[in-house]
Amino acid sequence: MPKYLLFAFFSLTCLLARAQKAQIRGKIGEKDNTVSVSYGSLQLFEKGVFVKGVVAGENGDYLFDKLNKGSYTLKASGIGYESREQGPIVIERDNQVISLNLDLLPAVSQLSEVVVKGDIGVTCIEPGKIVYQAADLPIAKGSSVGDMLRLMPSVAMGGPPGVPRDIRYRGLEKSYTLVLIDGRNAGITGNNREVVLNQIPVSAIERIEIIASPGAQYDGDGMNGVVNIILKKNSRYGTHGQAMVGINSLGGYNASLQASHKFGKGEFYGAYDRNEVLLTGDNSMTETNRVTVLKNGEVTGYQDIFSKESRKITSDNIKLGTRWDLWKGADLKAEYVRGWQRELKIKTQDTKVLKADRSFSSRTLRTEDQTEDWSFNEYILNFSQKLSPKSRLTVSYNHVDGDYPKPKYQTDQKLNGEGLPSDAKPAKTNTYENNYDRNDFVQADYSLHSNHIVSWNAGLKYSSRVRENIQLVDKFDYAKNLFLRTQSPANNFTSSEKITAGYVQSAITKGRLRSVIGVRAEYTDFHNQTLEQSYSTHGNYLIPLPSASFIFNLDTTQFIKFSVDRKIRRASFKDLSPFVDSSDVAKIKTGNPLLRPEKAWGFELGYMKTAAKWNVGVNLFRRQIDGLIQKVLYDVSPGVVLEKPDNFNAAYIQGVELIAAVKPLSFWSINGSYSRFDSQLKDENQGGGDAIKDQFDWCAKLISDVTIGRNTFFQVAWNGIGPKVSSQKEEKTLAYWDASLSRYFVQKKVVLSVRVMDVFNTNNKQTIEYTTAQTSEKIQDIPGRQVFLNLSYSF
Repeated sequence: MPKYLLFAFFSLTCLLARAQKAQIRGKIGEKDNTVSVSYGSLQLFEKGVFVKGVVAGENGDYLFDKLNKGSYTLKASGIGYESREQGPIVIERDNQVISLNLDLLPAVSQLSEVVVKGDIGVTCIEPGKIVYQAADLPIAKGSSVGDMLRLMPSVAMGGPPGVPRDIRYRGLEKSYTLVLIDGRNAGITGNNREVVLNQIPVSAIERIEIIASPGAQYDGDGMNGVVNIILKKNSRYGTHGQAMVGINSLGGYNASLQASHKFGKGEFYGAYDRNEVLLTGDNSMTETNRVTVLKNGEVTGYQDIFSKESRKITSDNIKLGTRWDLWKGADLKAEYVRGWQRELKIKTQDTKVLKADRSFSSRTLRTEDQTEDWSFNEYILNFSQKLSPKSRLTVSYNHVDGDYPKPKYQTDQKLNGEGLPSDAKPAKTNTYENNYDRNDFVQADYSLHSNHIVSWNAGLKYSSRVRENIQLVDKFDYAKNLFLRTQSPANNFTSSEKITAGYVQSAITKGRLRSVIGVRAEYTDFHNQTLEQSYSTHGNYLIPLPSASFIFNLDTTQFIKFSVDRKIRRASFKDLSPFVDSSDVAKIKTGNPLLRPEKAWGFELGYMKTAAKWNVGVNLFRRQIDGLIQKVLYDVSPGVVLEKPDNFNAAYIQGVELIAAVKPLSFWSINGSYSRFDSQLKDENQGGGDAIKDQFDWCAKLISDVTIGRNTFFQVAWNGIGPKVSSQKEEKTLAYWDASLSRYFVQKKVVLSVRVMDVFNTNNKQTIEYTTAQTSEKIQDIPGRQVFLNLSYSF
């Protein structure tokens, strides 16, 4: 069905293309930057006489059509920018189209916001924000958003080596960071987050912003910051787009097609993307786990576990949308996104159990055949109305639903010391698990620029988040020669959250000082339910979330920023679910429906200095966390531990970030960052386990860009992630190199690029874990080196 929808969409855009009378069209933006001037005012004059006026769109695009021959003058202005006139603009014939982009200078009163920026190479640094443009990262071309995120400062990606799936920012695990798409909450949590991020190709991204200390307009969930993925918006009039295909050395491929057609008051756009990752045969992922079993500190045995897993991941994504200028100052946008992904996994796990003297005890060969068919739908409706030259009201609704069925077929065969079957009746288990997500978001935002000094923002938001997990387990009964269902009531679990939020925020710019002060309040009603009432929880809570930031420009080349805010971290669905996961023979995992949100105060202090050929910045931060959700390990039997989360204790995480860029030659630029983190439990004697889950010690990035001639671009990147160390777990340091070479043809409309990921094949994961019952040394590895070849054409 999606194929026919896409064909119909592109056919419609072609039919809408038609010749018109003379036009003047283009875009207004901020001088020396890629920032658009949204909803700016444009007036057209002929010989000093006013002809007509228009309001630019959200992306700064404008159009004057149905113009007669003549000589015109164009005047453009925007809130916070100096006015500009351009002319004469001469129209000599009918159907003539004049493309004219205008750059506006920021008004002096906006010094705190727009003048002091570091913008060399790939990294653009603004007060409280780091921005990476996708166009500046050919080293991530032909991949999903994860390959772009892993290059950003203070970021590490979760998932198997070479398959970056989820963001770990500032040393903390994924649920501490709020991920948005185009500034909106798309229900990206848990499994849904991984699927949605896998669906977004780098070719569809304009830029990614990391906001370390978000203001009151953002949801309270972003305890550790906000990652905002901004998708491309083709604002040029006419029909435009891009087609791209690529292959890689492991047999995978990617393809994408994006197109838009824009005319007088409307626009249609669409995109289709497909990506396939193959980790099969000799390129399968392997895992070696050596376990030493202990009792009262004495060695009582060993376990040697070797696993081999092949994966085939196929992702598809389709997007269709339209935008219309309804009347003066009114803008309506509707969009539909569908993504689906199939992941085929075949895993064998050979577990040898030895006695203390290393003599044979037992051996089990487990085979798992699992298919994960994940899909999601997103519906977006956005209406914006300019109420006056200084105020605007925006109302939006988006719905996201997803299904994630995961059938798994498992066989456990007992083997003797020679590796031959010792039992003619292996244990057979069929497991069917499905997660359902239903998310609805309704939001209204109002903005008012009272004058050039004061601006206000206020808004209301309602969020409904419902997640359901069902698990059915069938075990084969040889006596009856059939599978019998063994289902626990805990394996039907539903979590529901209804969140009502409101915020107000004021920004004041006075001279060199800009302050932004706001408060957000969130009322949450939650209900967790299984078939057993003992697992049923219902309650509510109201949390005020104040925030404030102050930016002082020492001069036009350097600034200081201080901010403070209060945020929360809600328990993930996986942490809440009482399901028992026994897939790891040495570790049983379960959730806790009684968990409550963590609360934290955040503090940031930053400084930056810029110059023509270099810039440098430093940022200090600290998070004080109460009600920490902590993964605790309990010994349940020799060689087996139970992992379960709980709310207790308090903790802090703090760190320092250094970011610098230099341009030693006109054709060469270098961007680098180094971040160091530290976390600590208030009372380490409470429960042990990880202080803060997945907290890593340090993170360093280096990206070097070399332009060869006018049309060849070489980029190389080094990525280092320091060890994760806690009282019971340590992950070794990861470090690897990536490189790419791009060549432009046909006025840069055609781009051929070759990139090598993990050049020296060093991206593997090594983990050591300690409990009173065992120590475990695990190595997870895949052939990380991959060569990608991509060809793209812009039209």
